[in-house]
Amino acid sequence: MTSNQIHVIISTPHGIYLDQKANIVTFRTTEGEIGLMAGATSFMAAVIPSIIQINWSNASDHFKLYVGNGIVQFQNDVLSFIVNEVSDKPIEEAKLKHNDDISKYTIIEEVKIKKNLVQK
Repeated sequence: MTSNQIHVIISTPHGIYLDQKANIVTFRTTEGEIGLMAGATSFMAAVIPSIIQINWSNASDHFKLYVGNGIVQFQNDVLSFIVNEVSDKPIEEAKLKHNDDISKYTIIEEVKIKKNLVQK
């Protein structure tokens, strides 16, 4: 008996981010939006920054991941993504938060340096 699920693997330069089964996966490539279920034709494509939706939107185990550029391959009911970044928050939002954190750190360092200069 064959499974009606596909095996989803999402890898980044830091290692495997996700490794699980899913009923359907929807994502965007340079060729357009693709939705895959078990038994689909093998292919390879370039992934663009977008959302990967895993399982049906009304399912209790549905979730979204935000990815950057990468490649995707589907073969023998295994869907493999290799992407440069992945997050459960929108990538731009995550980058902005990271930049804000860096700015705060820079301001604190600047204040310390100025304080030390004034004291000398």
